[in-house]
Order: sequence, then structure tokens, then C-alpha cells
Amino acid sequence: MYRLLFSSVLLVTLAACAMGPGRGGPQAKVIGESQYCGTASQDSNVLYFADASAFGDWIDYRGINEFDADMASGNGLVVIEMGQRPTGGYNVQLDKSRTAIENGTLTIGMEWNAPRLDAAVSQALIASCVAVRPPQGDYDTVRVIDQLGKARGETRVSR
Repeated sequence: MYRLLFSSVLLVTLAACAMGPGRGGPQAKVIGESQYCGTASQDSNVLYFADASAFGDWIDYRGINEFDADMASGNGLVVIEMGQRPTGGYNVQLDKSRTAIENGTLTIGMEWNAPRLDAAVSQALIASCVAVRPPQGDYDTVRVIDQLGKARGETRVSR
């Protein structure tokens, strides 16, 4: 009897783990990236655009050629800015295993990468950003965390 109960609990636990973030959980998707997003700040930032019109205005204001306004059609668009950096070699990448929806908040995991100290890098200011298609779900806040769990930005979502 106890073996059957233990086996059942173990099976349910393994099934729940298999459906966790990065597998069957919410799926955010990077749909664009740029090395220069026009920010003058060194701080990271998270922006949400509900429609193509608002995103198009932002693209025009920032002068970003790699993005298209239609990227924001559908479920909107989240832009994650790394902030201005003094050299090349910096980038951000989506970490699907840390992306989840809990208590009305979409948490998007990102890896913040910097060049090695001995790396040969360009001596030019960059301000990397990525455009992320957010998943469907019940949330009104988007929070971005890095690989260490540090919050890199947060924004409200209006749909």
C-alpha cells in the first residue's frame, strides 16, 4: 500500500517537474535584437508596447533600423535594454528556464553577458536590447531577472 502511494506521489512530482519553466511553461521568444538601442543611460530597462503604433513611435524616436513596428502586433512586445556599455562584447540572451508566470507577474529570465577581461573588443559605445514576444497568460506586470536572480527591470502591462 505504501509503495503504491509513494510511487504515485513520485510519478506526479516527476510529471510536474517535466512541465516546469522552459518545457511546458510560458514560452517567451526573442524576435529581434540590436547592438544600439539609443539609450543614454547605463541602467537596464524594460519596456512594454501594446501595439504597433506605440512601438513604431519608439523605433523612430530611437532610430533603430533592426526593428519593425509590426513586431508588436498580437500579444504586444517587451523590449529589454541592457543599458549603455563602453565597448563591444556585451549582450543579453533569453533564459527560458527562468521564465514563469506567478501571481500576476511574468518573470523573464535573461543572461547578462560581458566580455572577458582579456578579450579584444571594439572601442565604441553600445546599448544592446532585445525584443521579446511575451507568452499568453494572466499577468499585468513584467519583471526581468538575470542569471543571478537580480531584478534588472519591471514594467506594467496594459492590454
